[in-house]
Amino acid sequence: MLTVTVILAAVLTAFAGGFADTNLASPSADLSAEFVLSGADSVLKLSHNGGEPLNPEDITVSAYVRTSDSSGISLRISEIYNGNTWTAGDSILLTKDYTLKLLGISDLAANNAFGLSTPVDISFHHKPSSEIISKVSILMEVS
Repeated sequence: MLTVTVILAAVLTAFAGGFADTNLASPSADLSAEFVLSGADSVLKLSHNGGEPLNPEDITVSAYVRTSDSSGISLRISEIYNGNTWTAGDSILLTKDYTLKLLGISDLAANNAFGLSTPVDISFHHKPSSEIISKVSILMEVS
């Protein structure tokens, strides 16, 4: 009788476990990136243009410069943004150092890339759901 109870409990647990949704939904937000001048430096500006508010701890941004020598890193938005929530209308202006760090290129390589209008892919990732919220391709040009 104990064996039947244990087997029945295991079957019910396995069956009921299928109904539990453990996947987190990624938020929906319109995010963009562009290069702008900050003093004499060309830097990245990240903007939240609309959609759901985002927790800066949950969002990372990464960049891929379409050159053979780039090795950028992902930055958590909370590293570059002081607010508790990143909401529509908020923009983040990266410093020159953070821009170069994100792009994974030197100052000299950045100057060359700007001279060639090199394409850059920027991706915003929602870490809890492992989903890409937004991906944009821009040119290394100051608008």
